[in-house]
Amino acid sequence: MQDLARFCRELAEQAPAGPLLLALSGGLDSSLLLTLLIRAGLGPRLAVVHVDHQLQAASSRWSQFCQSQAEQHGVPFTLQQVDVDLAEGLEAGARDARYGVLLPLAAAQGATLITAHHRSDQAETLLLRLLRGAGVRGLSAMRSRSRRNEVSIWRPLLAVDRPTLARWAEDQGVTWLDDPSNQDDRLRRNFLRLHIMPLLRQHWPGADATLARAADHMSEAAGLLEEIASEDACDQNVMGRTLPLGQLHRLSAARQRNLVRWWLQHNGATAPSQAVLAELLEVQHAAGDSQARVEWGDWAVRLYRGALYLGERETFTPWSDCLEWRADTPPPLLPQWRWSREPGEGAVSVLRPPGDLTLRGIRGSCRIRRHGMHQQVKELWREAGVPPWQRKQWPLLYRDQVLVSVPQVGLADGEAADAAEQWFLLPSL
Repeated sequence: MQDLARFCRELAEQAPAGPLLLALSGGLDSSLLLTLLIRAGLGPRLAVVHVDHQLQAASSRWSQFCQSQAEQHGVPFTLQQVDVDLAEGLEAGARDARYGVLLPLAAAQGATLITAHHRSDQAETLLLRLLRGAGVRGLSAMRSRSRRNEVSIWRPLLAVDRPTLARWAEDQGVTWLDDPSNQDDRLRRNFLRLHIMPLLRQHWPGADATLARAADHMSEAAGLLEEIASEDACDQNVMGRTLPLGQLHRLSAARQRNLVRWWLQHNGATAPSQAVLAELLEVQHAAGDSQARVEWGDWAVRLYRGALYLGERETFTPWSDCLEWRADTPPPLLPQWRWSREPGEGAVSVLRPPGDLTLRGIRGSCRIRRHGMHQQVKELWREAGVPPWQRKQWPLLYRDQVLVSVPQVGLADGEAADAAEQWFLLPSL
């Protein structure tokens, strides 16, 4: 058992600093990992969480088993029950539900999330993503260290194959439960595991290691693409959710695609299909005053003045309500914007004159009297470079049916600036 002793020493040496949170399913892999983490001396900063997907009648027995394992090792235990959305399939729904509770829990504890993925899981993941037509980033599969939603994830078993784990578990006297759903070959991963991988191993005995090595190569290539995209983003003056198009044509088509993918990924957007990506790149050839749009899933991109603007679809929803803002009261809530007394990223200046006011969305040809003339609000906003969708979201401030203040423009004639309160609208999405 020299290899196991060495592995435990490596666990102790490689463990991230701070609290550790192990996702414990009750199966062989995670049950063994719990034992190994304790043996490595990491018990004092280790906690355990079990996610009950409530998909089987015996799920409560699994929860009880995991709790007993945690108690046996003297580590804190948390049970999280989830409802699985089956709209995108059982496997994807269960995964989304699971990480939907694991990541916030780890974040709340300031902990590194530990999962028991091993080398055979890595090989299966690579093949599944290859069959989906994934790109280099997708084919890099899992990494031993990664981050998701600002949470660190550690997969210490990723270089160990399943037979070795089974031998270690038997030698250590580890107990576990076998999930009967793992034999359901209607699920794609199970079909791959039960029928395809055995055939591959029969003809290529080192298939798991070879596929895992290929994933490592893809991971290195993905890192290089990340570096290139980051440099291109700097050269193209990409800032946040805005991507200028003026110099994009100077890049090769491949680097354009790489930059747009990077931009979307770094802003949390769902990865676009190949067709959507081509549509996004085609937008750069639209007319300069075009308001072209591209939408996919919950995300959307708008073109304005030679730049792409990214946001959730809700970000671009117009607002046309009418709200009261009485004197000496907080401002009323708005859908896409929040009020603040301090400026921030994307802040919009709003001067609030004294008295009871009414907030209204822009309708038709609204005018405000400034510098002795009645000026159209739409024109003032256009001159100020306000994107069209924001013009339909910002509130106009009225007193007694008279427009007295316009965001990012200022006060109407006759309103004293020194009597007005300074407020800011900040994007809430």
